[in-house]
Amino acid sequence: MWTPPGLIVTFNPSPDFFARLDSFYAQLEQIVLVDNGSNLQVRQQLRREAQNRASSLHVIFNEINLGIATALNQGFCWAIEQSYDHIVAFDQDSQPNSGMIAAMLDVFSSHSEDGKLAVVAPVVIDSQVNIQARYLRPKGKLLFERAICGGNVLENVTYVITSGSLFDLAAYRKIGPFRDDFFIDYVDTEYCLRAKQCGYRIVVACKAELDHRQGDRQKRVFWGSDYYPTFHSPLRWYFFGRNRIPMLRQYALKFPHWFLYELSASLYTLIKMLLFETQKTAKLRALFRGTVDGVRGHMGKMTDTVSE
Repeated sequence: MWTPPGLIVTFNPSPDFFARLDSFYAQLEQIVLVDNGSNLQVRQQLRREAQNRASSLHVIFNEINLGIATALNQGFCWAIEQSYDHIVAFDQDSQPNSGMIAAMLDVFSSHSEDGKLAVVAPVVIDSQVNIQARYLRPKGKLLFERAICGGNVLENVTYVITSGSLFDLAAYRKIGPFRDDFFIDYVDTEYCLRAKQCGYRIVVACKAELDHRQGDRQKRVFWGSDYYPTFHSPLRWYFFGRNRIPMLRQYALKFPHWFLYELSASLYTLIKMLLFETQKTAKLRALFRGTVDGVRGHMGKMTDTVSE
């Protein structure tokens, strides 16, 4: 079976990240790691890891944090230069479960006859709070559903997260790179919607599982129901607000089911933050400022600090 390389993007990862690398080596023959300006201690540890794994790990060091989109593009370009046809992307907070890569490759091999399969994603599970992801799909022309993966493959998926996903690099060259000016947040959603706009398909391999943390998700109980706020930082709320604006401008009319979902999901996330999270004022200010910058077209990396 052919084995694609893995791409891991890091920025000051937690100490347990290096212990989790064995799960990547077990399924991938080659890994390219793009470090986005981590501190000196992390960079030194990455250099030692690269020396110890010289045949299987290649590290690209960015002097500053260039954002997740730029790091993904760097890793994808490296894979193309190395003549690979596919790549599997990972966040530093993710870990592939046993057999994940093989399951996705099986799905890609059996569903790519038309050359229009851009992404095969795994089932995303947050084991710390025991949550399995649902996937957005259109239901008719306007409505949407959030489907649970069952059987072997979940078809007609609107978007998936980049972490754990298998990307076809020929499709990537035609679709175009991830949007560097987004920096972080909506990077994966924008790529997927653009891929579908270009006629490509996105599927989920139901027998492939990725353990992935979204923010600092914690369980909260309210009126007898369970909720899982993510406790993202004010900076992330800035990017949520800012990047949502160009997304709505570009894709709301083209994908009305996504637009309706985006409105409801954004409101639900905001309510959870107001009910359960800390730093509410700072996050609301960051969200407002990001929205204003999005309307004004001020994109890219933040040039100053969002109050935390």
